[in-house]
Amino acid sequence: MTIECSSSFCQEEGEELEEESFFEEHFWHFLVPAGIILALSIIIELVFELIILDQGLAVISIFLSSSGVVKEAIEDVKDKKITANLLMIIAAVASFFIFHGQEGATALLLYAIAERLEEITADKSRNAIKELLELAPDDALLKTGDGYKNVPSKEIKVGDIVGIKPGMKVPLDGSIIKGSSYFDESAITGESVPVFKKQGDEIFAASLNSDSFVDIEVIRESKNTIVAQIAESVKFAQQNKSVHERFIEKFARYYTPIIILSSIFVMLIPVIFNLDFYDWFYRGLVLLVVSCPCALTLSTPLANIASLTKQAREGILVKGNKFIEQIQNIEVFAFDKTGTLTEGNLKLFDIYTYNSASKNDVISIAASLEALSEHPIGKTIVKQAKDMNLPFQSVDNFEVIKGKGIKGEINGELFYVGSKNFIEEFKHKLPIEDINEIEESGTIPILLSNQQNLLGILSIRDVLRVSAPILINGLKNRGYKTVLISGDNQKVCNSIGACLDIDYTYGEQLPDQKLQEIQRLKQQYKGVAMVGDGINDAPALALSDLGIAIGASATDITLETADIIIINDDLKKILTYVDIAKKTNRKIKQNIWASILIKVSFAILTVLGLMNLWFAVGVGDMGLSLAIMLNSMTIFRYKFHYREVSKEEIENESKLIICEHCETKDIIPQHHGRDMVQKGDKLVCWKNILSSEELETCDEELPLHCPYCEEKMELK
Repeated sequence: MTIECSSSFCQEEGEELEEESFFEEHFWHFLVPAGIILALSIIIELVFELIILDQGLAVISIFLSSSGVVKEAIEDVKDKKITANLLMIIAAVASFFIFHGQEGATALLLYAIAERLEEITADKSRNAIKELLELAPDDALLKTGDGYKNVPSKEIKVGDIVGIKPGMKVPLDGSIIKGSSYFDESAITGESVPVFKKQGDEIFAASLNSDSFVDIEVIRESKNTIVAQIAESVKFAQQNKSVHERFIEKFARYYTPIIILSSIFVMLIPVIFNLDFYDWFYRGLVLLVVSCPCALTLSTPLANIASLTKQAREGILVKGNKFIEQIQNIEVFAFDKTGTLTEGNLKLFDIYTYNSASKNDVISIAASLEALSEHPIGKTIVKQAKDMNLPFQSVDNFEVIKGKGIKGEINGELFYVGSKNFIEEFKHKLPIEDINEIEESGTIPILLSNQQNLLGILSIRDVLRVSAPILINGLKNRGYKTVLISGDNQKVCNSIGACLDIDYTYGEQLPDQKLQEIQRLKQQYKGVAMVGDGINDAPALALSDLGIAIGASATDITLETADIIIINDDLKKILTYVDIAKKTNRKIKQNIWASILIKVSFAILTVLGLMNLWFAVGVGDMGLSLAIMLNSMTIFRYKFHYREVSKEEIENESKLIICEHCETKDIIPQHHGRDMVQKGDKLVCWKNILSSEELETCDEELPLHCPYCEEKMELK
């Protein structure tokens, strides 16, 4: 036989939930009369001393309150299990042999209430998973040759076109191919602010369309959507048991049998030592009830399921309970750069001009050449020229020089665009100080020249994520070290590291070198967490003690390898994960130690004759279980304290700074890796807008005045 918790929360994995019986459905209708009859029994005993009548009323009370407990006890015996249900029934029945039937009835009444409350709590946890699965609608508007047709979502295949009306939830994950709209993604990412989605953007199932009709191309079938993956992960994550859970299982295997044997020994004491039989038999019954391990068994899984569900609601996918516990060992967080701390979107940072060339000329010529190239840097320059409404010129004899740059003729004149090493081949005099300054700032210099002279330098850089400085500062405030490990240029990495105040920065790292660095960190620190998104990050994620993937930009292999997945690109969610995981571990330790100390204390008091049956159940079993449930449920109350800032406040929709007086155009300057934003008649660093306890502000600002005519400039 095995000793197990009787709670419905502790059911075996995969066990089917039965429909509620008539008694369970009308539980409180039976319980109230049971309580009234029990109270009447106690009054009759105290006032009239009619033992047979009061014991008979106690039996009726037990009959009304214990149907569910008896049913489960019979099923447990059939399955060769010793559970608290059986222990309680034995104790209640035995109490009548020493004319303590009211106490036995009281114990069963309190126990039935405790079991019912545990079932309600467990149902809420299961319903949380069920609600996740039901977030996405069952039907979709499939686009056909005749218009739109309403069909079940499960019949939609990858590549099908689905229409999303305003006010309608998105049925499947997809990419917008027509239209644009604001979508509320709070059900998946936990973000309350609607996100603007346009053509080419990915959208999750269960997102709510706010204002415009859009068409999406389905990229995942219903069983593989992000929301389905979240629900399945929460459902099966407990298979990855934590050390705490394994400890509880091992402890319970020895704890309960020892207590049961002890209670039998206590009952036999009067036979051995010729003591009062009724007194010691009663103590044995109380000890039998105290042995119920429910509170101890609930201490870990209840907190874990609350944590997993809360994390899922916040847009954080945790693949197992052990990854909640793992945070206790982590001392350092290592980060990839591109696509993790930065957005992976290149942007033109600044333009340097030489030999009488203007900024417009430099961009126009470079963009005309790059329009024929497929390089990401070229696309960035082309986009900037389009934003500035600059003309694209016809290019002849275009050629790509691999690993160096491009060349082509415009109006019979030959131009070159590429790296410093490429342009140096033409023996031009280069502004080494400017180039060094550009590289030191973490930007990439792209040079433009003709056959005679250097005409300009365009500096390109990746855009820092808005949440990156909040994350790094938040980790530092929580006592963690931070490391940047990237394959990018060391100077670029140094710039990002300095901007974010990262402790250690390692650039120009190949995938195998990233592995070596993670291995070195594991030797130096107790635990290492790795945060990344690309294919080249997968080995490092696997080797680290805790792998965290940035889901919105992560590759499939990275998502498969990671232990934690942040569904969107909000790096603040890593702090949310850390805080919830730490809170969960605190709750589990509180639950375990409270259970052990109270159970052991009550057992000792019982043997000393200082405990009665109803108090043992009401406080030592029911009260303790309720306290553990309430303590675990406080995990749902966690909220990350950060002043939410809308995207519009920290991003410029404007593309240029323009002086209407002299028609001067310039790109918006950057600071700390992103565009500066307008605040009154000046530009300020975007970090100034993010003022919070998690982040030190930046006071950098620039007046909006034209450098040529001193007139006020406007953002356009």
